Amino acid sequence: MNFIQTENFNLQVPSKDNLIKWTELINSPEVRKTILSTLIPKTPDMQWSWLQNELNSKKRILLEICNKENNFFLGVISLSNIDHERKSAQIATISIPTKNKKNRYCVYESRNAVLKYAFNELSLNKVYGAMAYPENKSFLINNMCMGFEVEGLNHARRWVNNKPLMNINYFITRSIFERKKIIDNKIDHLLSKKNRSLNEEKLNQIISYLKIE
Repeated sequence: MNFIQTENFNLQVPSKDNLIKWTELINSPEVRKTILSTLIPKTPDMQWSWLQNELNSKKRILLEICNKENNFFLGVISLSNIDHERKSAQIATISIPTKNKKNRYCVYESRNAVLKYAFNELSLNKVYGAMAYPENKSFLINNMCMGFEVEGLNHARRWVNNKPLMNINYFITRSIFERKKIIDNKIDHLLSKKNRSLNEEKLNQIISYLKIE
């Protein structure tokens, strides 16, 4: 059941059709490296129960990212901690590691559509997120290309091998989204080599200023 459609993908209401694939994804070592909520193993039944509870809470929107051509499952996207009083929500995505040329930008096309939904239909003013750094540096740069700004750092958000690791917090507001005309730009343009280079330089300057090794 589709909830949002983009040019190339369907963002679908979760169902049991892709439950096994979804559960395999969140149990994978690749995902576990960067997402704290995946550190505990889950069975499909546990995952389905969690999905139902989250959707019933009305504080989270969860959608499957599927290819329009063959409905192939590519990942998931969510808005969580939806706060209508503060008009904010947290965005997160998990996707399969192996992609082809046609679906390599599925996460960013989906994020663009969900941001439009958050700002226009939910009337939110801010969407924020967090990601592991430097493990997800390339992902952070891509998000900066789509209008997200670095908001701050958490030096001990994660601990691995008894050592603290860092997360970078990022955000985008309705005004930034509209001013930069994010929704009107093609993903290929937003993630062009030129735009990525400019934002990588911008990120490096931020990191240098904060004196992070």
